[in-house]
This record gives sequence, structure tokens and C-alpha cells, in this order.
Amino acid sequence: MSEEKKRRRSMADMIKEREFDREEDDYSDLEEGQLAPIVVKNVKVPMSTYGIGPVFGLIAIALTIAGIIFRDKWIFKSGIPDSDGLKYTYMGLGIVLILIGLVLYWKAVFGIKVDNYIASGKLCTEGIYAWTRNPIYAGILFVCTGALFISGNVYMYAIPIVLWIVLTVLLKKTEERDMFQRFGQEFADYYATTNRILPKPPSR
Repeated sequence: MSEEKKRRRSMADMIKEREFDREEDDYSDLEEGQLAPIVVKNVKVPMSTYGIGPVFGLIAIALTIAGIIFRDKWIFKSGIPDSDGLKYTYMGLGIVLILIGLVLYWKAVFGIKVDNYIASGKLCTEGIYAWTRNPIYAGILFVCTGALFISGNVYMYAIPIVLWIVLTVLLKKTEERDMFQRFGQEFADYYATTNRILPKPPSR
């Protein structure tokens, strides 16, 4: 091979490497419904199996347990309604939320087998992932919210709001940024049509 051909091939490799390895773009502030530029980067980097799951899971479980423990302690006692009707209503809502959360989690982990998509580096938009972009995290959030509703203290209903904010920030700063860099327009289209957390039927 001539020196000229070697030089051209080396330059082509450098350009290709830059296209795939740049990480300075940040789409974390992109609003839902907005489209990202058509880019595909970092495809050489393996996808994370667990993502923010362990971090969010620990935070959610810790706050939920704390809410249940302190439901009838100190100033929080006044948050427990006197009406049996309200107590049973909260309990019923809690059971429904827990069931929804378990269905979301089960369908994501065992129904669609998302691990196969992660291992192959493909974007999963099928099954329950057509209803919400993060069914596993949504499942955790629903179960924890349900448990707090069953506890029956209205003050503790602020905890799911805190968890929602924490989850949104974590996703925007980590996984969503990575998905935009990895899948570009494919993820932008998915982002624009599917909710981050709350499940909704996919548009036909």
C-alpha cells in the first residue's frame, strides 16, 4: 500500500472515530415533543444493564419505609384521617397502584425481556415500552406510592412527588442523554411520542 493511501485511510479513520466518540453534546434539557439532531454516537460503548435503577430503587425504598414508620409519629399524626371511609379509600387506591406497578415491572423484565435488547445494543420500543419509556422505574414508583397510600397519612403523599422529581432529574442527566447520543433520531422520535413515566396507550 502506498504512503498516500495509508495517509488517506488514517484520516478517514480519525474522522469516523470523532463522529462516534464525541460526548460534548447535551440533550438533557430537550423538552418532550422536541426533536434532537440526527446523530448516532458512542455505539462502541456497551449499554448499561441497570442504569440508574439501583440508585433510584434505594432512594424510593428508603423514603417509602421512612414514610410508613413515621406515619403516626410526632406532628405527622394529624395527617391520618379520622374518617373510616377515607382510610378505606386510600387503602383501595394504594392496592390498585401497587398492582399497576407490579404489572409494569413484570411486563418490562419478564414479558419483553429487555435484557436481550440491552445485550444487543438495540432500542426497545415494543410491548410495555410502547406505553412508557421507563416501565421498570415507573413500576417502582407506583408500588412505593401505593404503599404510602395504604399507610393512610396524607403528609406522606408528598414523598411520591419527591420521587418523581428525583427520577426525572436522574433520567434527564444520565440515561436520556446517553440514548440521544447512542440512537439519535430513533430515540428522538420515541421520546416525542412516549411518556417518560406515566403509561399511556401507544398511538396507532
